[in-house]
Amino acid sequence: MNFRTLFSPVLLLTAFLAGFTGATLSAKVEVVYVANAENYSTPLVRYTGREWRVSQSGYLEGKGKGHLLLGQMSPGEGDFTATFNLSFASASRESSIVVDGVSELVMRGTSGLWELRGRFFRAGEKPIRVNAPKFEPEVEFTVFLDRRGGRIRITVNGVEIYEGVCGSGPLSGLGLDPGSGTLRLNTFTATGNFPAGGGKLFDNSFGMQLQPKPASARQVTAPTIARVAPSNECSLVTLRDGTIQVYFVTKPTSDSISVISSTDGGLTWGDPEIAFKIPGTAYYAVKVVEDRNGGLQAVYHLFGQGPGGYNGRLYEVYHTRKEAGSNEWTKEKRIIPGYVGSIRGMAALKSGRLVVGVGKAMPGRDKAPASGPDLGWNDTLVYYSDDLGDTWQQSPDVLQVELKKKFPTRYGAVEPAIVELKDGRVWMLVRDRDGWFWESTSADGSRWSPLKQTRFITSDSPAELLRLRDGRMVMLLNSCQNWGNPLSYAAGGREVLLAAISADDGKTWKGFREILHETNLVGGGDRGSAYPSATESRDGKIAVVSGQGLGKHAILLFDPNWLTADSVTDDLTAGPVGWTQYGDQHLHTKTLEDRSQALAIPLKSTGLCGASWNFPMTDTGVLSFRLWVPVGVSSLRLSLNDHFTRIDDSKAAENAVYTLSLPVDAKPGWRNVTLTWKSAEQGAALEVDGDGTNAGSIKAQRGAVFGVNYLRFEFTGNTDTGELMIAGVKVKKSSD
Repeated sequence: MNFRTLFSPVLLLTAFLAGFTGATLSAKVEVVYVANAENYSTPLVRYTGREWRVSQSGYLEGKGKGHLLLGQMSPGEGDFTATFNLSFASASRESSIVVDGVSELVMRGTSGLWELRGRFFRAGEKPIRVNAPKFEPEVEFTVFLDRRGGRIRITVNGVEIYEGVCGSGPLSGLGLDPGSGTLRLNTFTATGNFPAGGGKLFDNSFGMQLQPKPASARQVTAPTIARVAPSNECSLVTLRDGTIQVYFVTKPTSDSISVISSTDGGLTWGDPEIAFKIPGTAYYAVKVVEDRNGGLQAVYHLFGQGPGGYNGRLYEVYHTRKEAGSNEWTKEKRIIPGYVGSIRGMAALKSGRLVVGVGKAMPGRDKAPASGPDLGWNDTLVYYSDDLGDTWQQSPDVLQVELKKKFPTRYGAVEPAIVELKDGRVWMLVRDRDGWFWESTSADGSRWSPLKQTRFITSDSPAELLRLRDGRMVMLLNSCQNWGNPLSYAAGGREVLLAAISADDGKTWKGFREILHETNLVGGGDRGSAYPSATESRDGKIAVVSGQGLGKHAILLFDPNWLTADSVTDDLTAGPVGWTQYGDQHLHTKTLEDRSQALAIPLKSTGLCGASWNFPMTDTGVLSFRLWVPVGVSSLRLSLNDHFTRIDDSKAAENAVYTLSLPVDAKPGWRNVTLTWKSAEQGAALEVDGDGTNAGSIKAQRGAVFGVNYLRFEFTGNTDTGELMIAGVKVKKSSD
């Protein structure tokens, strides 16, 4: 019996929210996220990985770490209770109750030794171990969480196993992670104060998803999320009549390519339709471009098994096309055999030539060599066609990157992005995991120069390149690094996607501003804001589809002129739109006595606290703000940087362009701070002014790449009460 299809989750949420108004409900309500099958109700949950299956007995079963089941809404501030009725498929493994997104109650059946981890439980530095009853496989048990004030009480089958201090703010997530085992869930309920309206897309309490959606696409300036994207690794294209289309692999069947269309500049979208069937099973990647005749050219890859691939697997590239004015796609044709990774680079040149760049697995290179250079297991290869895809030729040039650092993955040169320059040359950016893009150029797309390292900071993620009608060029990239954990996911992370713009064919760049953010909840598998595809609308806006993982991919719009702003003032009227807080929690805004808004960051007695503000990249500029430092802050540092870092990155400050320690007084009060820098690229000093008095200069720790575009606060506390506040933040580029 599949009880999820019987009632709409939206209707159920609307029902229990009916009659309540305001930011939070006026009285506590009970939310039944998951009920047993005989209740005939749809689970009010979402997933960060694969969906949990429904058993014949009515329970939900989840497997694998990171494949979280989360309530569609989480309790807000104040008291709450949560009840989970569970059983282990294998009691020797460990699974977790996730609280506040990044904290967890780790459960082990046979040992009975459970752990509290994360900041919600004030266990950010060291897990708290608790004794719990032992359970055998398939034996049901009930876990009950009860928060009152700033304390949490946990019982298992009615027996208290823990009582102690906890976070008192609204939860960013509540649910379950199967961990290394298989978890079976019968019921999941919570009682508390819940936000009216169901919260924001992506469930972040910060960032651009708080940006209100305008009435029309023409009114878009700053990045605005239009809707959730249909899948990973989609492809955007604008037709000559102004229609914008998103092409994607149909999931879960993976037996066709689907399309959704927008006729209002990308703000609203129609229902998905099957564009064309495919002769096999696809993964995710698809790329569609318009050719010189107004027809559409599509490439995608199909799964197979056999020699010539990677570990016996094949992802071979197929091509099909549709002529202008036709509704029929031609019969598919295999153009690249073997194992090809995600297809990011495809361009239709002014000459009419089609160019496709791919990272392709090289048989025999799946393991690192015993001696000599390690080139990874992929090379970048280029294929081109001069007859609209009827026949294809392979460039004789093989593009390679030598791996200099030890990482768990050895991709090599993969996932190139391609764009035609104004003079007819073709430029390629290639993904690598050492912190920089690599580049190659070609006179016409047939022969390519050896790869050389660029100055573009990136994690192990691909770029996107887009030529605008006015001649400018836009680049999208994950300019993220994780200095405290270089072996982290994607060798630096994919929390933010940035956009830069060039008016001189890549000689100089402006912007490097955030356009998409990862969700609060990380999850497992491929995830984050990466794998963008972009197109220009008829109104001159840029539409982007990007992100990996359920609940993480989005279609968004922004004005390219927003990237070139010379001055920005932090506007907190819609919340902390310009801020991010990955690695910390509960960023919010606060109304001051003069009715102005301030950013508030709660103190915590464990780990780093803080937040980051992104602004247009500038080599010479002035930044000012007001700062309130409460009693309880034990250390406070500020950094200006040229790339994104998480707040819990303990080595981010020492790898920033500028870092200064600010004094921590016993008496709280507002301070006025002004920072002035000239020639950050050359490593010139930072001038610091406090309350109108010059406080001296700070030496640069290194030369910036293009300038600085991040203001980062990080601090530690010796208490769990109080807030550090920041107000009146503004930055302007100066010509001196």
